[in-house]
Amino acid sequence: MRAFTESALAEAAAGRLRPVIGQWFPLDRAADAHAAIQSRATVGRTLLEVR
Repeated sequence: MRAFTESALAEAAAGRLRPVIGQWFPLDRAADAHAAIQSRATVGRTLLEVR
């Protein structure tokens, strides 16, 4: 597992591994983000935007 993690981090650092970001939610809609994740209505990562 350690070798896999090191390899994945090296690929990400080199720009060859990028996460799929499916949805962005502003922080004040965190409950909506949680509901979308819980209902499996998302694809990829769901992010909360803090500004």
